[in-house]
Amino acid sequence: MNLGLASKTAMVLIALSLVAYGLSSMLNKALGLGEQSLFTEPWKLIALSIGAAIIAGFAQPALRGVRKGDTIFAFVQRNVRQGAQNLFMTDAVPAMALEDGRVGSKIRVSLPNGASGEGIIMDYKGVFSIPTIKMVETERMEF
Repeated sequence: MNLGLASKTAMVLIALSLVAYGLSSMLNKALGLGEQSLFTEPWKLIALSIGAAIIAGFAQPALRGVRKGDTIFAFVQRNVRQGAQNLFMTDAVPAMALEDGRVGSKIRVSLPNGASGEGIIMDYKGVFSIPTIKMVETERMEF
């Protein structure tokens, strides 16, 4: 959910609801509505505004997807040799998207060490998280 978009949308829609309520007598006459229309009930107008803002906040990340230049978390698997043991580790590193994409699509990314690779988008931006990608192909990486 995009909280910034949801809050801005809520403020604009609530302001429009209050203006519509203030002009309800004129709007009812102009639209040929009776005295018991939606415009004469402010709480219903505000409830519709808040509901529409919440829907917009949830829908925006899925509609937008991942765009070129977005910061994303890339899950990179690597093999570490420690003594006689081989350890397989998964690191989450910030990366920059080099292409646009949607969940399940493969995009190219640039990693912080200058390497580039390809990965599959796992999910979109959440309330407190950025989009994630699972790396499937990378240049040789040195950490």
